[in-house]
Amino acid sequence: MTRSQMMRAVRSEDTKPEVLVRRALFRAGLRYRLHRHDLPGSPDLFILRYNVVVFVNGCFWHQHGCKFTSRPKSNPEFWNDKFTNNVVRDVKTAWKLSLMGFRVATVWECSVKNDFARTVERLAAFIRGDEESVEI
Repeated sequence: MTRSQMMRAVRSEDTKPEVLVRRALFRAGLRYRLHRHDLPGSPDLFILRYNVVVFVNGCFWHQHGCKFTSRPKSNPEFWNDKFTNNVVRDVKTAWKLSLMGFRVATVWECSVKNDFARTVERLAAFIRGDEESVEI
């Protein structure tokens, strides 16, 4: 399998952590829209009632820095550029969304895996609260 074939195989929507978060928020009574492609970064969830966008980020692809974050040893120049561009794009996207008046939540894959109940609790509190942004 070539690198481009592997990259195409990686899902950007409907990942396992994203689906878990969506189901939990729905059970908590929060309604949302999925993948608003007309917004910067195509947020995973858009909650109009609270003016909130939610990104569920993979720790590897967005270089969170936790134990799930690593860097491939082969072709390091490619991967360093790729990860740097991802991180810069994430920052710019959050900034653009906040300028548009949205509150931005970033949920990391590791928090979903490590303490799911606490993650959902914190996210629901953020959505119903008044903080400008949160990383969980």
